[in-house]
Amino acid sequence: IYGGETLFEQFEEDVQVQIKILLVQLKAILLEGFDLVHGRYGSSSSAEKLRRSTSRTSSLAESMSFKHNSPGLPSFASPTPQTTSRKGSTLPLLLIRWSLRDKKRVETIVQNFRDMNTRIHDKVKLWCLASQLGVDLQHLKHLQSDRNSKLLGFDIDATLKLTVCDVESVPSTLELGDESWEEIFSHKTRLNERFSTSAKSGSMLLLEDFPYDVDSVFSTLDMADLVQGNCKIDPRARSRVDALAKLLHQPKELVFRIPRCVGWKYAKAQKLIAFVFDFGNRLHSRPIDLLSLLSDVTIKPSLGDKFRLAHGLANCISQLHILHESFRSENVLFFPAQSSGKGKASSIVDYSQPWVLGFEFSRPEGFFSAGLADFCADRDVYRHPERQGRPEAVFNKLHDIYALGVVLLEIGLWESALTLEKNKFGSVKNPKAVRDQLRKHAESRLASRVGEKYKQVVLRCLTSQLDVVDDTREDLKLQQAFRSHVVDVLKAAAQHV
Repeated sequence: IYGGETLFEQFEEDVQVQIKILLVQLKAILLEGFDLVHGRYGSSSSAEKLRRSTSRTSSLAESMSFKHNSPGLPSFASPTPQTTSRKGSTLPLLLIRWSLRDKKRVETIVQNFRDMNTRIHDKVKLWCLASQLGVDLQHLKHLQSDRNSKLLGFDIDATLKLTVCDVESVPSTLELGDESWEEIFSHKTRLNERFSTSAKSGSMLLLEDFPYDVDSVFSTLDMADLVQGNCKIDPRARSRVDALAKLLHQPKELVFRIPRCVGWKYAKAQKLIAFVFDFGNRLHSRPIDLLSLLSDVTIKPSLGDKFRLAHGLANCISQLHILHESFRSENVLFFPAQSSGKGKASSIVDYSQPWVLGFEFSRPEGFFSAGLADFCADRDVYRHPERQGRPEAVFNKLHDIYALGVVLLEIGLWESALTLEKNKFGSVKNPKAVRDQLRKHAESRLASRVGEKYKQVVLRCLTSQLDVVDDTREDLKLQQAFRSHVVDVLKAAAQHV
């Protein structure tokens, strides 16, 4: 499909160079492991032969690294293999050497290889889907069907991207019109104003409610329906709701942390639209949102828990092909496991397993999204200054990243953002003053609780300081910078705490 060329040749020259550098780094890690094993326990000639075969690649990598001001590559120089005779060596001596010295080094090499392999996978997926190439429908359909693409998991993202590009072409509707759903909705258990649970065929269903008053949009309805009292959902709203449901219905990798939507229903009597998500066999687990956890003074997560949660949420934002537009802690849910101790049950929250909801009829990136006026401080505190109150700018990726920064600040301090101002930001009229207050808390309090690197991640999100200039129309540089300065930093913190 690429005119006789490879997929690699479709990337821009700068991306091709980055891929080559990453592969050389990966090869260097492999050579280090080969040298260790063969230098200590095998023939030294084999290692020398492999080193000679990589010398040309090493020189190429060094020149590319210098040209692009990249960090220095791992050296290809390896410890000289042991050349002393092993006639007097015995198996127990080798085992002792392995257990005391070499085993840990090999484990480190394997971990480095695994991390680099994951990094290459994630970057290539980003270049395949988020660059200019990622808007080519023929390319996306190829990723959707190609065997190697399926082995890498790219087909799932390609299918989602195709749906985003042409959501109206998805057949039928996800509106739940069957009468059996009426009973399911009537037997729901309310969790809070937004969420409730029900069950169907042994599976837990999570219902997310959005207020919708037909009377407020009567001008777009058919006059005959109004006269007859047939209050129907506005056609434009129906189209947007159905489009979002279709996007959320598509299969996704677990890293998205977004549950599968099975459909939506308009409840005329309650004046709301409910999205329905299938959570499988979690019938005995009562969901709880992050905001409730932050407000519970008895809950004190470990540093590792905070890092794993922060990384999971940042990774979710980096994977999204749609704009969330309402990312805040009340829209992050957990399903605690139950354990009994000292006569009563207690909940155990797995902070590495958050679920992200609350998409507020989100649109794919690039769609117009000006938004209506909303002066609620509970929601405004998570919004970028350009989006508070009466929005001044079209919603973009930086606004989602800002909201993530607020939630990361909450996680680091383990406090709700609203409590960071004495009047809960109710009397603050200047949107920039809200951001300044959040920055003040980040700069003065975060480092002592979660470290300097975590603090810098939060500040980058709140200030949009991601070192991006002259970005592409697809925000490729922004997405790469976000992964490098935010996602990768939090991942390293979660792995090494």
